[in-house]
Amino acid sequence: MEPLSDSLQKVQKAPVQVHGAYILSQIKSGFILIDQQAAHERILFEKYESALKQGSGVTQRQLFPKTLHLSPQDSLMLKAILEEVNALGFDIQEFGQHTFVIHGIPAEMASQQDELRLVEQVLEQYKSGLTLQLDLAKNLARSMARSAAIRRGQHLSEEEMQNLTDRLFACENPYTSPFGRKCFVTYDLEDLEKQFSK
Repeated sequence: MEPLSDSLQKVQKAPVQVHGAYILSQIKSGFILIDQQAAHERILFEKYESALKQGSGVTQRQLFPKTLHLSPQDSLMLKAILEEVNALGFDIQEFGQHTFVIHGIPAEMASQQDELRLVEQVLEQYKSGLTLQLDLAKNLARSMARSAAIRRGQHLSEEEMQNLTDRLFACENPYTSPFGRKCFVTYDLEDLEKQFSK
């Protein structure tokens, strides 16, 4: 059986977005249905995990730095992982009294929500991952992936859908998101034909 990525390249039909949540893509043996959020989480997870290993995150500097005030508990947590957070592309510096200054965020997140909310989301995701006893890099990469991934209901252009599909199948593990959800389901023509037979 040929790899799914090879099958996708041979067909070259434009993908279609379904209900703002799935990408339908034709393959030689039928079609696949990709969960756009789960797929993007997988892509980002592998990207952030690699960035942490290499310290290669790209930062988008902010014109006006933002001040982030945290609870004492969250402040301690951010201090403990600050080096790794900055390796992902953030530029956050401790300012004292549970306060931090955000000078920059990862370049691919620059068009998203405000910086303060983004850091708070990453911390919340990170805290929820602590119960799973993941190592620091995996937990942080997972938290970033969830915070930065496209959401259900987000409209994607044909080019964005194709790019997401290509990047998913270039992943080391394209099958599941870092949260355990399937990234795609394959439907064979043979199975479809059975659905329409008497």
